[in-house]
Amino acid sequence: MSSMSRNPLIEAIHEARYNIETCAAHERALSQRHLDGLLRQALERVGSKVTPEQLLDALFDDYREFKRGKKREAWARLGRTK
Repeated sequence: MSSMSRNPLIEAIHEARYNIETCAAHERALSQRHLDGLLRQALERVGSKVTPEQLLDALFDDYREFKRGKKREAWARLGRTK
């Protein structure tokens, strides 16, 4: 993973974003609220005036790397279960 995602709050944002993509449909609203809260927390912590959407855009490349890592982990687990 890239160095940007070493920040625990950024990691939590990536995890929440990934969860929205992978959770059951009935869990999405709760997952979205969790992500929204993390985004607000991150922006408040640094006193930024950017929007949550702008923050997600700025983190997009790092998130793609995070997602690739998650997929690699899943494939590795599948390989061990055989």
